[in-house]
Amino acid sequence: MISDQNIHQIFGKIGKSVLETSFLGKGEASTVLKITANDGIYALKTALYPERKEKVLNEAEFRHYFIDHGLSCVPAPVYSDSEIFPNGAVIYKFVDGIKPDFENYENLKQMAHILSQIHQIEYDITDDGFHQIMKLYNLMEKTIQKIKTNFPHLVNDSITSAFTNALNEYNQILNSSKEIFTTGINAHLHGDLSDNFVIDQNGKIWLLDWENSEYGDIVDELCWFLYANNVSPEDQANFFREYQHLFKLTQQIDFEGISRLYYTSTPVLDICWGMDQMGTKLDQNLEPPGRKLNDLTISASEWSKFYSDSTSSLIVNGIKELKQSLLE
Repeated sequence: MISDQNIHQIFGKIGKSVLETSFLGKGEASTVLKITANDGIYALKTALYPERKEKVLNEAEFRHYFIDHGLSCVPAPVYSDSEIFPNGAVIYKFVDGIKPDFENYENLKQMAHILSQIHQIEYDITDDGFHQIMKLYNLMEKTIQKIKTNFPHLVNDSITSAFTNALNEYNQILNSSKEIFTTGINAHLHGDLSDNFVIDQNGKIWLLDWENSEYGDIVDELCWFLYANNVSPEDQANFFREYQHLFKLTQQIDFEGISRLYYTSTPVLDICWGMDQMGTKLDQNLEPPGRKLNDLTISASEWSKFYSDSTSSLIVNGIKELKQSLLE
């Protein structure tokens, strides 16, 4: 619970008076409030527990980095604090908008422009594209092991078997597709383009929540954005063409050929990230598991698009068993 006193204190430190406070949203480990002050509207973001303090404060630095490099779609940090809010808090400029409709090609085209601009700020090229996607396989393997180690009470036999089978099937697909991985590019990324954007009344898209910004594989970021936002295959192809037109060095990458292999990793990582968030929130007594279990059920259903019937059934049944054990 965020106290009104703390909110008034932090805004008072920068010479502003708080007129109204309302809830904007809650992420995996932070919460965001809309604050109407005497001179305008702001967003206030704070971590829900101490271990997330560094991430909340680092996000402000990430935003400064991209703004300093000419990105105009980032709501700017106004003030950071770790005294009034021991878990860390940042005041940001507020952008009023709604989620963009990516069936509208102009919006999709604008995202291609934004991402090409982000990825060209700082990047490096590798001639070993297969090694690039093997990093994704290694991430899957490492993330699965982390879940099994940190949250053994959430991992039943069905989930364990599904993880093992998925890694084996994914590895087989990769090894049969080596010839299409010619080049890889790493760059500074936004880090989580599932739902962290709004479009304002002037049609401009703004990118929010830069907590997970990192240096990594550009194809992973592009494919996650397209997958998470249910962009149609035809529009995916148009998006890739627009992006490659703007970031010409990427024209040597067969985006359409390799994109399915990136999509295939997503349901597995979704399950792992969901279990990590749920396990952490249970440990911190932040919320009951119901909402996250529903998300895990949806992620499990996505496995059937990429994995065998037996592996898909294992994860669906495993999440169902987990749900029963946690809610009974």
